[in-house]
Amino acid sequence: MARDDTRLKAEHLKKRAETALREGNYREAWHGYTEALELLPDKISRSKIYCNRSLAYLKALRYSEALDDAEGTASEAECDRMLWAVIQRLTREQLCQSILVIMEELLNQGVVERARVEAVTDGEMLEASFRLLALEHKGCPKPGPYYRWATCSLSGRVDAQAAVDALLEQHQQAGDSCKTQPEVDAQVAKAYLRLGEAYVAEREHPDRDCRRALEAFIRGLEFDPRSERLRELRTETEGELTGQEIKAVLGGLRKPEGNASDGCTPARLFRVDIALRYPQATHRGFGARARKALRAAVARAAGLTAPAVAFDGVRRLVQKESAAGIVVRVCAETGRDILAAQFLVTALKENPQELLGGEVLAKMLGQMDASALEAEIVDVTPARCENHDVSAGPDSADLSMVPAARPKLELEVPYRMYRLTRGDGGALERPDKHPFCMSRVFYDGVDRPEEAWAQLVDGSCRWRQTGSEVKLIALKVPADVPPRELAVSLEPFHIRVAHALSGEVYLEGDLERGIVPEESVWMHGGGTGEDGCLLLLRKMNLELLRRHWMHSEMWWPRLFTHHADIAWDDYEKDYSDLPAEVLAPHRAAEIARDAVRRVEAAEKDKREVLQARSLFGEG
Repeated sequence: MARDDTRLKAEHLKKRAETALREGNYREAWHGYTEALELLPDKISRSKIYCNRSLAYLKALRYSEALDDAEGTASEAECDRMLWAVIQRLTREQLCQSILVIMEELLNQGVVERARVEAVTDGEMLEASFRLLALEHKGCPKPGPYYRWATCSLSGRVDAQAAVDALLEQHQQAGDSCKTQPEVDAQVAKAYLRLGEAYVAEREHPDRDCRRALEAFIRGLEFDPRSERLRELRTETEGELTGQEIKAVLGGLRKPEGNASDGCTPARLFRVDIALRYPQATHRGFGARARKALRAAVARAAGLTAPAVAFDGVRRLVQKESAAGIVVRVCAETGRDILAAQFLVTALKENPQELLGGEVLAKMLGQMDASALEAEIVDVTPARCENHDVSAGPDSADLSMVPAARPKLELEVPYRMYRLTRGDGGALERPDKHPFCMSRVFYDGVDRPEEAWAQLVDGSCRWRQTGSEVKLIALKVPADVPPRELAVSLEPFHIRVAHALSGEVYLEGDLERGIVPEESVWMHGGGTGEDGCLLLLRKMNLELLRRHWMHSEMWWPRLFTHHADIAWDDYEKDYSDLPAEVLAPHRAAEIARDAVRRVEAAEKDKREVLQARSLFGEG
């Protein structure tokens, strides 16, 4: 009789809990199921109540209790429906923790053997790798995806090189035909683009060759200078190479391509030589920013890209009443397009102020003298080449033996290798150095101190640098030598200043970092210091392409590779002429920091006033 009463009471509690579960009162539901479990002894009835209480816990988002009841359901009777429903609701972390608990119990009971680390041979590892590859290639048609991935770039190189060779031969056969020549040029440029892409491949590809890719992109730009894709890929590839590697690639480009070594008459090439007179400008004002703006204006007027425009030189005007005034000579390479050259000359003579003027140039150089503008078309087609390699270098008869010299036994102490001077060579008082080899940095040209120059002890040159430019004075150039008798060669990683007639070399060396020859100029005023042979070299600044916020990385430690380093803290750093794209984030960050500093200063002043009032009140 008592057992029947207990069962009736348990059924009553179960129904009341089910009603609470349907009404959403989950706490009352699982409490009712708990009281019912204490009254029911048989497994079948208990498994059902476990299942219902697990559902109540599950709807109340109490997953741990729900999982325990689901396991209780499975242990009381062969029913895993609720266990599976709970597992589907668990997160990965909760499920993994439950599995780890079960694995730990099995390990403690000795049912499962603990894992151990085994040393395997290289042959076994190689065999395992082959087995993994075989499993991944199972069911794939031959050749497999790994093989195709490894050989697609190689086959692409072969096909692209064959296309380049065939198109170069077709290019020579086209000759001066105005109809077919532009079409062939476009096809050759596209073939070089495909060849470069095949050499670039993917970043992790085992046969990736950035040097050959850069060579292909540069050769493609020779046939299509306006290709944005070629210029973009060339910039990306240069960013992955060092300066010495880029120099080696540029040196290899001197070698003719295809059958260029055979006797041939190349197509006619044209160039527009422009002379611009700025009566109010000075050579000091014709800096890197002014050269970049003028070069962009000429390229825009000619419908060319920036690499097709270069500076041919700068000379000063001879004016008794004023020392200002310069004449800038600019060359625009139009290639085989004679119509573009004629259009540029006509447009410059009709309206030069609109094409080459503007507020930016007028602010830096002053107004241009439009009446003195000169522009002419020059035929720069090379003469008929002979049957020998023009890039083979000088003959053996031109090479002179260099006598052996004793090795240097003295240390290269900085101030025995150079000295700090003014631009005219006068003595410069060294500023007070900051500790820990630190130096001041200026982002505004207004606050700059007196310019400090580093003069080499051999008397060959005197130089200084800013963020985007290197100023170099060739000290051994005689003042009475006319500029037309100087042969100045500006290459990306090499410069040379020599006498055009006698061949005497005044200055030559390999640069520590790269320059942009098209935006670099030289001038010779027939005087001393900055009035002598002055070279204005535009820095390439490839370091800023990788990390534009690390401005100190573009600072040259030396001019030539064979020079000694200039001490880092010898003179201040002038970053005022960095590109606008680099300065804009820096100035924005400075504005934000200034705002924070002003708030902190205001809070500090307020605290000091309150402290003073409290002290005064106490007094």
